[in-house]
Amino acid sequence: MKLSIVPARAGLASILAAMLVFAVVDRADAGCGCAACVSSCQTYETVEKTIYVPQMVPETRVVNQTICKPEVRERVVTACRQVPETRQVTENYTAMVPQQQTRTQHYVVCKPVWSEVDQSYTVSIPQTETRTGIRNVCRPIQVQETRKISRNVCGWEDVACDGSCGGHETVVQKGDIDTTQKGAAQKGGATVVQNGDGCGGTHRVWRNQCVTEEVPVTVWKNEVHQEEYTYNVTTCHPETRTRRVRVRSYVNEKQSREVTYTVCVPEQRTRIRNVTTYKTISEQRTQKCTVMVPHTVQKEVTVMVCHMVPKTVTCKVPVIAPTYVCGGHHRGCHCRRCCY
Repeated sequence: MKLSIVPARAGLASILAAMLVFAVVDRADAGCGCAACVSSCQTYETVEKTIYVPQMVPETRVVNQTICKPEVRERVVTACRQVPETRQVTENYTAMVPQQQTRTQHYVVCKPVWSEVDQSYTVSIPQTETRTGIRNVCRPIQVQETRKISRNVCGWEDVACDGSCGGHETVVQKGDIDTTQKGAAQKGGATVVQNGDGCGGTHRVWRNQCVTEEVPVTVWKNEVHQEEYTYNVTTCHPETRTRRVRVRSYVNEKQSREVTYTVCVPEQRTRIRNVTTYKTISEQRTQKCTVMVPHTVQKEVTVMVCHMVPKTVTCKVPVIAPTYVCGGHHRGCHCRRCCY
């Protein structure tokens, strides 16, 4: 891979060099490039020129390559193996042998003891008491009062006629005149006499008059007064009494008993047991192994090489008339190629 990358880098450098040369030649043929010269004194003509362009060409090259080939070889190695060995050994050991023993145990027990004692207690005794209180009592009473009333007072009144009234009707009480009188007519519960002669004299008129007067009346009113009354109240009074009760108490009493228990007594004993040990033995062995042996071989590879190939192209180049002199009137132009 390293040998194939080197030609590619060389080809890239050749391409960059060719592009730089082409740019310099084109710059020289293009003139000074100032705006004053281009706009006034510059003309172009078509010419043919040869340029070199890069071209990638495949080439076959012989390179050295290292490859590894497997190869079977023999080697002597030292191997270790474990060989068991069994032997009998005698050992002393201590064994715990259970043994039954008896002992006297003392203990304390709580024994209940009953006794009668006097106990005081309090009871509540209900009692009825008579008490006196004051309460408000409402009673109705008759009261004489004076009130104003209005009534209608009606009666006959003799009215004198002065003769200017002409014919008029006179309301008279029923039965005072003869109903067969000329011009008499019934109106409601009274008799109306028509006087049409227009003469003077008197006539009776029924008058209504509203009179206001004070009259005594008897009314009922509520009167509140206090009075004493008695009522019963139940109260409880405490009373101390005495009674005989049984009380239980506990007394500690020492007792003893024979108990049997088991203890382990150490005892020395001897036993024979088999012990297996392993012994390490070294041996020489021939072992086959595969190793990778490097070999250098030549190999043809195809690589891409960059060559500069000539090529004819047509382009326009600026042409300046030889008789034209700038005269220095192109402001801003400092080139000596076209303006001098």
